Amino acid sequence: MKIALVDFMKVLNIIPDGYIGHSVGELGCAYIDGCLTAEETILAAYYRGLASKEAELIPGYMAAIGLGYNDIKSMCPPEIDVACHNSFNSSTISGPEKIVKQFVQELKEKNIFARAVNVANIAYHSRYIKPAAPKLLEYLQQLITEPKLRSSKWVSSSVPESEWESSLGRYSSAEYHTNNLLSPVLFEESTKYVPNNAIVIEIAPHGLLQAIIKKSFGPNCIHISLTLRGHPNSHEFLLASVGKMFAAGLLPKVSNLYPPVQYPVSRGTASLSSLVTWDHSEIWSSVLDMDLDTVEGLSRAVDPNITISLNQEQDRMLEGHKIFGKVILPVSCLL
Repeated sequence: MKIALVDFMKVLNIIPDGYIGHSVGELGCAYIDGCLTAEETILAAYYRGLASKEAELIPGYMAAIGLGYNDIKSMCPPEIDVACHNSFNSSTISGPEKIVKQFVQELKEKNIFARAVNVANIAYHSRYIKPAAPKLLEYLQQLITEPKLRSSKWVSSSVPESEWESSLGRYSSAEYHTNNLLSPVLFEESTKYVPNNAIVIEIAPHGLLQAIIKKSFGPNCIHISLTLRGHPNSHEFLLASVGKMFAAGLLPKVSNLYPPVQYPVSRGTASLSSLVTWDHSEIWSSVLDMDLDTVEGLSRAVDPNITISLNQEQDRMLEGHKIFGKVILPVSCLL
């Protein structure tokens, strides 16, 4: 779906100034950046899952925590790793199933938000996923034979900023995407590069990160999600998101979503006139319907006659309103 949504944005001619991926979302960055083709992106995601399945891993669990990395890191038991630095007040932990569940319960008893999440019984972005690394690296090296340089638009969330100029950080390589699986997600650190007045568009199967995005970025940022889990009409939601882009100041080329119209159109082309109707749901009163006694500042004693003279400067503009050579009072004047 991410590939389809990226292609959708390209069709609309919405070109991003930068992009950040969260976890496996960096494969989407590689596709946007031109480092991977659509086929390579799909296969890379497949190999990530295949390597995780083939490796001998302990039963793992993850959990969403309502504390930032700096607050939660000292509270975690030694067996638990902080897998994702989401924002200043949000993080994800990863570790053995029993220990994660027990720690989640302890946090709840302290009135700290904590929710255990079963991600296929795998503790991603922790020391416990390392057995899958050799197999994933082997698969990706066969797939990505000529790694491409990442552009400056792609802000890495898996390699620390201090290592961006290293060979690992510069290329969208098999090593880079294997490291993505093993390393913590540095989303909070990477989002500091997003301007406070940015238009942030989430490209994902559903708007999972909207809550995090709204808390991470400045109050002047505009947040737009292209999808929403549970929405009864995904196409409608997607097109409404395009409308939000336009309202935010972007210029999506909506005409590209439709086939070009060849003129003149054929005689069988359906007319749109029947779709345009008058809205009679409201009744507006004219001056003739109003009770002048109830209108403040008006009196029936006032002369209702109005004199209009083209010799007067204020009325001279009416001279240009002619029908068949005769000056006619515009109907709008009666309003």
